[in-house]
Amino acid sequence: MESLLTLSIGNYHAVELALRLTVALSGMTALVLLLCTTCTASRFRLPLILSGVALLGATWFESGTWLAWKEAFELAGTSYCVTGHLLASEDRIIAWALGVPVILFCFGWVLFPREQGDPKLIKHLALTLLLLTLLAPFTTILALAFTLNAGIILCIRLPKQQKESSRSPAGLVRISYGLILLSLVLTLAGSWHLLPLGKSADASLVRGEIIRSFCDILSFVVPALILLIVVLRQEPSEVRAALESLPPRERKQKPRASDQPDPQTGLFGN
Repeated sequence: MESLLTLSIGNYHAVELALRLTVALSGMTALVLLLCTTCTASRFRLPLILSGVALLGATWFESGTWLAWKEAFELAGTSYCVTGHLLASEDRIIAWALGVPVILFCFGWVLFPREQGDPKLIKHLALTLLLLTLLAPFTTILALAFTLNAGIILCIRLPKQQKESSRSPAGLVRISYGLILLSLVLTLAGSWHLLPLGKSADASLVRGEIIRSFCDILSFVVPALILLIVVLRQEPSEVRAALESLPPRERKQKPRASDQPDPQTGLFGN
């Protein structure tokens, strides 16, 4: 009896490459975040540690998706046939629910001004993201609603409490949130069959898996790297205050050759 679904060798390896790339990039980014805690200010170590640990957890579940893909197909001649094992789509959802809310909270932690900020705002953000983590594996509509609520806090309300500065990370935070929201919209559009993935079952499966892997990179890897850039750009307040209190540095003129004595006669030049 012929298999109900077969994939060409090229399509199978294209999906496997996308899954392996997602796992590798997520794991490497998590390790970079954790290692960079040794060269940052004490205030910004917590968001790097939280995002690094969350990204390691997301990498673990992403690896489950990759292993399930390998078990779901086996090589039979010149094509891959289904084996009966299910694809672990729930692992990808759990990875999203672990990684994205933690990264968004870390952005809020970096944006929050400790001196004049409202503590209720960061508590509201933490509660919203906690509900997002708990409800995202079960309902996509509520996940989108809580993501939009978190975006209002991160992109509108928190930047208003910051002082105007050329080093303000609000612009980079908006870019990261836009990428996360774009990946969520693409994922929802694919699950609702709104994307042109092809008419055949094999084309729809292959393109859908590649798009989901691309969305995972937009959700985990790119925002985490932007978070690292934001943290490294921040200077400790005591270092900034010390630099501002220093007098402007005067430029010393280099001595001319005529001002130096002749090494043989001891006389100055003209």
